[in-house]
Amino acid sequence: MGDPATVIDQYRRYVQDGRLEISEVMASELSDLLLSKKGRSLVEQGHLVTALRDLAKIQEMRTKWKESRTAASMLVKSRKRYVKLLKSNGMQTEAKVSAKAEAADEVQRGRVRAHEGALRAALSHWKRARRVQPGLIEAYWRPLEAHENIKTSLKGAGKVGLALAKILTSVGPVNRVGDSFQLQPENTEAQPLEELLPNLSRWLKPELALPAKASVALDASKRELNRQIASIEAGEQAANAKLQAAIDTLQPSIDYHEYSRGGTS
Repeated sequence: MGDPATVIDQYRRYVQDGRLEISEVMASELSDLLLSKKGRSLVEQGHLVTALRDLAKIQEMRTKWKESRTAASMLVKSRKRYVKLLKSNGMQTEAKVSAKAEAADEVQRGRVRAHEGALRAALSHWKRARRVQPGLIEAYWRPLEAHENIKTSLKGAGKVGLALAKILTSVGPVNRVGDSFQLQPENTEAQPLEELLPNLSRWLKPELALPAKASVALDASKRELNRQIASIEAGEQAANAKLQAAIDTLQPSIDYHEYSRGGTS
């Protein structure tokens, strides 16, 4: 079949081109090939984890929920094996990174279960994701989306609504990247705000019946995000406040030209 790394690059290009059927076939065949091989090396195990993760996502994109669930289940075992191999080879940092990837994998599994209408199972996956990676924002807002789509109400989403409000105000500030605004938690994926903010507005509508305490907290979070966006657009807040703060710490406390003129004497 060829070098696994080359195959992965190839089917990922197919995904970018919208050729999902052929990319699924390639990812599936590569996964089967690596799974059938006994005594896989560290590199081969890493390729297997990548292929299974990609396969689950591709099948999700193709609305093949059952198949995606199967691939994701195999990924759980393969990822654990990969982390163990990394540790046994003295690659502790890489092992931690791979272990943290479980959070995004659990979010993906939750999305699939939600599409299948299995709210409780989906919520369980997202809860696990939050435990593994507390800053992964998608794991906080997906539960509200699922409650809305499956239950057509947010009556039972008070707890997750409060959790979402808390995370939105704790991982800031808002950053501007090109024409997009986003939140960038430490060591995890950025959360674009273009889609999230309209969702927040909808979830706050009275007809969805989000419990009052969560509604008040979520509304305050939404207002704060919008305030920061307006401040960035007006030039009153740095587009990347964390980066600006880091740059400011590098500024010399004594101006060179002032020093050369004896201004500090």
